[in-house]
Amino acid sequence: MWVTCSQASLLKGVQLASRAISTRTTMPILGYILLETMKNGLRLTATDLELAVQVDIDAEIKKGGQVTLPARILAEIVGNLPDAMVELKNEEGAHQVEITCEASAFEILGLPAGDFPALPRADGSEIGAIDADMLRTMVSQTIFAVSADETRPFLTGLYIAMEEAEVRFVATDGGRLALRKTGLATTAKQKTGVIVPAKTMQELMRALAGVAGDVQLAMADNQLLFTVPGLRVYSRLISGQFPNYQQVIPQEFKQRIRVQTDRLLRAVRRMSITARDSANVVRLAAKGKKLTITSNTPEVGKAREEVEVTADGDTIEAAFNARYLMDCLNNIDVDELLFELTGPLSPGAIRPTGHSDYVYVLAPVRVYG
Repeated sequence: MWVTCSQASLLKGVQLASRAISTRTTMPILGYILLETMKNGLRLTATDLELAVQVDIDAEIKKGGQVTLPARILAEIVGNLPDAMVELKNEEGAHQVEITCEASAFEILGLPAGDFPALPRADGSEIGAIDADMLRTMVSQTIFAVSADETRPFLTGLYIAMEEAEVRFVATDGGRLALRKTGLATTAKQKTGVIVPAKTMQELMRALAGVAGDVQLAMADNQLLFTVPGLRVYSRLISGQFPNYQQVIPQEFKQRIRVQTDRLLRAVRRMSITARDSANVVRLAAKGKKLTITSNTPEVGKAREEVEVTADGDTIEAAFNARYLMDCLNNIDVDELLFELTGPLSPGAIRPTGHSDYVYVLAPVRVYG
């Protein structure tokens, strides 16, 4: 292999691919990046067997080939090279690579490229496409509700459901549920419902930072593939049956509270200071134009705040986990929301005013006294 490329493009490729590198592995090859020549460039691939990132960069190919290099060492070398052209060269069949840039020269040992895990092919299994900005929004508005309980793995990922012209992202940990839906950039070619690990979606968002245009989705064996020009992210899917989330979403309510998002967020944040017991509970009661929020922890103290609202229907007092409330309010990107209640022991629903594409459901906390 004999390749020449810019330091900037090589560094970007190494940094993106390194997002799939695991620091905890018993397989040495998983700490390496596979570099292989393409017709008009260089392809860098890394994987931890659950997540794989593949990046294409522009390069002049003088001689084709493939090698693997240790990701950490490669990143340190390229990151400290001057902003100039970089040359990578190795002899056919050898695992040693020469890296030169202006007056700097390195000889780095790799592992056999044949030992690198093969990635699945996704030919002919396209599902649909989502706008990159919308994808980032959908993830940020749902991923905080994913469970951290590894004993229920089917709750530790985002559920992605595609059908015809719509895609839904759903997350739940059993105590709350977040659902965001939108129209697809292209009509779904097949009905799909898969659970993608939260880690993958977080890394995907970092990899797609600044990317515009559509993100193509495709199935590849038991993996989901996200593709934009020059970048592919593969994710292992979580097995198991995702809960019937439609049954959790309240269809009727007895009280509807209309409130400014930021005002409610700031009030709940203040009330949470004196709600630092195990349940982190705040109580809400609205009547007419006033929402009263209170918290009380015997070992700490108590607090009370009133927020201007418009409340219709019955007067209901309910208690909720303050952190769960703030997680939702921090991710609603409209000025006003609707808080819908059915009863003190029934789930509440939060919806952005004028938008039917997002709903956040949270279970109440039973309190005494």
